[in-house]
Amino acid sequence: MLVLDIIGRFFRQSILSFKSLFGWLDPKIYVLVKVINPIFVIMFFSLLAKYTYGVDDVTPWVIGNSFLLCTYNAIFGVGNVLAIERVFGTLKIVIASPSNKFLVFVGRAFMHIIDAVITVLIGLIAGALIFGVSFKGVNFPLFALNIFVAMFAASGLGLMIGSFGLWIRDMNLLMNTAAMGLLALTGANFPIEMFPNIIQKVCYGLPVTRSIKAAALLMDGGSRDMVYRLMSQEIVVGIIYTTLGYVLLKIMERVAKNTASLDIY
Repeated sequence: MLVLDIIGRFFRQSILSFKSLFGWLDPKIYVLVKVINPIFVIMFFSLLAKYTYGVDDVTPWVIGNSFLLCTYNAIFGVGNVLAIERVFGTLKIVIASPSNKFLVFVGRAFMHIIDAVITVLIGLIAGALIFGVSFKGVNFPLFALNIFVAMFAASGLGLMIGSFGLWIRDMNLLMNTAAMGLLALTGANFPIEMFPNIIQKVCYGLPVTRSIKAAALLMDGGSRDMVYRLMSQEIVVGIIYTTLGYVLLKIMERVAKNTASLDIY
């Protein structure tokens, strides 16, 4: 019963914090930001690739940019959690509470993973309807699992970035830099092989890169073993970023207390 109570509280906290901190209490904002905007993002990058590369099949760009729609949640949602707590004046309460701060932070991120999966699906459906991307013959359970793995890894990066919210006031610079890095270096828009070797290593150090490759393999009917290998590596990447997020959270908490930056607006 105690375990069930803990799990229940975790989910209740996740849902309530998502609704309050992510600003989705107004449905029309959700529709505009999480439905309409992603469709135009898919249209923009797919048409850009079509006329830049002179191709008719834009499937790789639809798949890649659909996965990158997770930045709305993983980077701008998770990464901004502590900064928004400060704006609402609740950050001191969270820090002063005896509860495990990292579990509280992970609870804030949980619903973003679910919501990010939905956003990716919206991008894929838009790609199928507008550009005729075919999912015939695709292993849907494995494809869905690959999306969940990608969102987990991306949220790990968001947790790591969000830790800085205890120390600095304006998170926009960090979050936008991370989002642009994913846009340029995950293989969604540019082949990773075209980058110098040192940049390629950076590409494979980022979340979502391997998931996009795995999704492309699933779309092309490629090696199942390679798909499993890429997904396993992506999980490791997510665990590494989540662990770094935990370490940084502890460091930033100490720095924030020493520098009295919790109340900096």
